[in-house]
Amino acid sequence: MRNRSSALLAVLLAGCAAVPLDSSAIPHPSSRGGPAVAAPYPYREAVGVIHIHSTYSDGLKPVEAIARIANAQELDFLIFTDHDTLRGRREGKEGWHGETLVLIDEEISTKGGHYLALGLAREVPRLEDARWTIEAVSRQGALGFIAHPFWPRRPWKDLDAHGMTGLEIYSAVQDVTEENVLLLGFWTIFTGSEFSLIQWLNRPSETLALWDRMLARGERVVGIGSPDAHGLRRWGLQLGPYATMFKLVRDHLLVRELSRPAIYDALAKGRLFVAHDLVADARGFTFLAVRRNALEGVMGDQVKWRRDLRLYAYLPSPGKMSLFRDGKPVAEAAGQHGWFPVSGPGIYRLEATRKGKPWIYSNPLYVIE
Repeated sequence: MRNRSSALLAVLLAGCAAVPLDSSAIPHPSSRGGPAVAAPYPYREAVGVIHIHSTYSDGLKPVEAIARIANAQELDFLIFTDHDTLRGRREGKEGWHGETLVLIDEEISTKGGHYLALGLAREVPRLEDARWTIEAVSRQGALGFIAHPFWPRRPWKDLDAHGMTGLEIYSAVQDVTEENVLLLGFWTIFTGSEFSLIQWLNRPSETLALWDRMLARGERVVGIGSPDAHGLRRWGLQLGPYATMFKLVRDHLLVRELSRPAIYDALAKGRLFVAHDLVADARGFTFLAVRRNALEGVMGDQVKWRRDLRLYAYLPSPGKMSLFRDGKPVAEAAGQHGWFPVSGPGIYRLEATRKGKPWIYSNPLYVIE
């Protein structure tokens, strides 16, 4: 990873207190502030893209060409998930491509939808029952994520299944319709601007509601984002270029080092947030549990509730923050800094918007008795 800090500017600045949603005014951040956390921050931020297809299945470009795009965007990692194959790994494509770490994994086609398997030692057979597939992935000690659960072409049919690591809380193939991608493609071709895609960004309400229901069952369910990038081509024109899709949605992981084990560890524990970096660069976003100026936990951690426990959030650009507890919005803050009181045990996650558009989705902090 490049030697940029983990943007712990977030914890070196303090901000405004959050206010309940029924308040008539949400304050802007204070210009005054002291350290939010006295102790050193143990993580670095690794920015990358999960769920990419290459010519090993139905993608438009080979791994090497896609990795060059990632290098140009200074991405730290890519995770390829070609359909029902690990051939790219067997042929030596996994590893460092310039300054981007490439990992080769699999998207498994099940009878009940598509399932991302990360860290497999060998392929899992396709077109088996979804629950059988979940168990087969777990037996290998790999991570499993439900892909695009509400995509009309391949919806996930067993919403009561257990045992997966998590799910895609944002999927471009599901949440940006093909019609919009076509419009985006033509606009990009004729104007040279890819930012029109922002106009079609919407909060994935149905998937977030599913995520909250799964979390409410007492399971730790990790949320990831994915462009499901194929390099869409229609009528001889490239309408969904990898470069654009890589900015549309990225996963920002908290790691101690940039390595294959560290990336999978962060994914397993939910130490990450999902961001639309096309809206604004999300590097540096922070969501912490803090008590008496000491760091109690980061996204994915389990922390004990105390009356003086607070949650702290930092946005790298001004925006609006919404705090959710057990799936329900409980507080908001505007600006770049937010302090949120913790009223009791629960599952706390944060969403951020910028200029009215969805921007960042944190993974939860789990506050227990």
